[in-house]
Amino acid sequence: MQTLLTGATAVSGGLSTSHRLTITSGGASHEYIIDIPADYSSTHPYRLIFSWYQAYGSDTGNATGLYPAFNGPNFNATNYAYYGLHREAMAANDPAIFVAPAGSGNTPWDFTRDSKLFDDILAQVDAALCIDDSRVFATGFSFGAMMTYALSITRQTKLRAVVAMAAANYNLPGEPTDSNAAPIAYMGTTGMSDGTCPYVNSDANKTGGKWCAINHATDNGCTIPTTITTTTTGSKKYVCYDFAGCKAGYPVKMCTFDGAHTPASVDDGTNTGDDGLKAFIPPLAWQFIAQF
Repeated sequence: MQTLLTGATAVSGGLSTSHRLTITSGGASHEYIIDIPADYSSTHPYRLIFSWYQAYGSDTGNATGLYPAFNGPNFNATNYAYYGLHREAMAANDPAIFVAPAGSGNTPWDFTRDSKLFDDILAQVDAALCIDDSRVFATGFSFGAMMTYALSITRQTKLRAVVAMAAANYNLPGEPTDSNAAPIAYMGTTGMSDGTCPYVNSDANKTGGKWCAINHATDNGCTIPTTITTTTTGSKKYVCYDFAGCKAGYPVKMCTFDGAHTPASVDDGTNTGDDGLKAFIPPLAWQFIAQF
C-alpha cells in the first residue's frame, strides 16, 4: 500500500482515507482518487468499486459527495462520497476500496480512451493492494452511467456487477457494442421524468435505460416480459423490477422512480427532491453489490 500511495495527496473536503494519485495510460497522465479503509489489511481481499462521475462533475466532487452540488441537504463526504456507497459499506462493517477516475472536459468520458484507463487503474491497484478480483464493481450517474454501462458490455470478465444510475446506451464517444463475453449482474435506475437519459429513448432503436436492462437480461438468460413494471408520475415512490429466470448469480434489476435526472431522489411516498442521506438508491445499490 505504501508504494501505491507514494506521492499521493489529500482530497480537500474528502474523507481522511481518500488520496489523489496519477497514472500514465494511453501515453498520457491521468488522475484518480482512491479510498482505502483506515484499517486496511494486506491479508483481507477487498471489494473494489469504480465510481464514474457525471458531465460537468469531477473526481473531487465524486469523492466529496457534492452531487447535486449544494442542491439539497447532506451532500458531503460523510454521507454521499462515491454516491453514498462508502457510507453504506461502513455502516455494514464491510469496508471496500473505492476508485474515482478523472475524465477530460465537461463531458468527461470516451470509451476508447477510458476503458484503457479502467484497465490500467485496475492493474495498478490490483498489484499494490489485496483485491478480490471476483468482486470488482462499477457505478456511475448520467455520463458516468454511460461509461459504467459501456464497461458492463465489454469488461464482463473483469466486473462482477454494475449499478448504472440514469444510464444510456447511446451518445458516449466510442460507444461499444456488446461483446457478450460473460454474464454480469446489472442494476439500473431511471427517473420517469428524466428527459436527459430517459427510460425509453427509442423502442425502435432499443435505446434508453429500459433497454440497457433488457440487454443484460437477455445476455443473462432472464425471462423478458411484455411489460416491465414501473412507477407512476406523482406517486413519490420508486418501484424495482427483478427479472425472473436469470442465470444463477447474475440478477438483473431495474428501478424506476418518480423524479427527473438525479441519482439521489428521496421517493419515500411522501417527499421528493434530492438528499444525500435519505436518497433511496445508495442502500439498494449497496444491497445489490453486497450479495456478491
